[in-house]
Amino acid sequence: MTGSKILLESGTNEVELLELYLDEGSGDSYKRWSFGLNVAKVKKIVREADLKNFSGHKKEGSVSRVSSSIDTKSPLVLGMFEFMGTVIPLIDLSGWLRMEPVSKDRRMVLVTEFNEVVSAFLVSGVNRIHRVSWSELESLQGNMAKYAEGTIIGTVKLTDPDRILQVLDLEQAMEDLNPDRDKAALEEVEESVECVYQAICADDSRSMRNLVKNSLERGGFEVDAYPNGLEIWKALQEISAKVSKTGLHVSEFVQLIVSDIEMPGMDGHALTKRIKEDPNLRDLTVYLFSSLITEELLHKGDAVGANRQYSKPQIATLVKQARVDLDDIYKCKG
Repeated sequence: MTGSKILLESGTNEVELLELYLDEGSGDSYKRWSFGLNVAKVKKIVREADLKNFSGHKKEGSVSRVSSSIDTKSPLVLGMFEFMGTVIPLIDLSGWLRMEPVSKDRRMVLVTEFNEVVSAFLVSGVNRIHRVSWSELESLQGNMAKYAEGTIIGTVKLTDPDRILQVLDLEQAMEDLNPDRDKAALEEVEESVECVYQAICADDSRSMRNLVKNSLERGGFEVDAYPNGLEIWKALQEISAKVSKTGLHVSEFVQLIVSDIEMPGMDGHALTKRIKEDPNLRDLTVYLFSSLITEELLHKGDAVGANRQYSKPQIATLVKQARVDLDDIYKCKG
């Protein structure tokens, strides 16, 4: 986000979260809900009243192009507006979260960009930026996990005042607004049944985790999938122990790791750093696959030893390159 000057070192397992809030109800039933969003996904924060050329419909010829891969007829799309010469959708965040509509007083709009899509979300307001460790982000458990699956990836406890920050899974929101997206992305993956490799992937977003797993399987991989970096690290520690016990090379157990960057417990940078520092695991091919691959994040990925880095629309390219890279390493062709 413009104006953010906090720099995070590679592999420190930290993230900057913008705290936003939704006000629900009034009087005795009033409740303020706090949510978190990675600052790197936020392009700009504007007042709803300051939106340029806001309309429920695109005005032909008024702007250069439309930046949207979502169903603009969805009731969750409140309208369209112009942002930097592009028409983008304004999405009702409270509606997607199945909450009551927020009050119309002094509402704010978060313009976001991730997965190479620019869109905007209507909120009651924003508070501040919090620098936290991914280890502080607790995965949802029990009934909360069932209720919030697909909307919240985890929670962070804040103080002064005490409150719970619910970290949003906006990738799932975009999937819900464009249900054919993942099907189309999967069909772009070249199908193969030859020379099966073993892969492990991790992503906290349910929709993205399924897409990565299904795409790799279509490309000729056997895949184990995990919801966060901590879980995949536990699995890799077991493999490391097997390597030590048997004397076999790690490639006898797994050849490829595909990891998201933003995840509860341990992020992709910290995970990659640990893999490359483990003498039993360091030969593994590690790809980082994220909705956010900026120049800064590319540098961070390189610093921790990632073999390749891709933004999430590039799943077909990732699978194809993985086969090329592993064929080259293990000479398993044809």
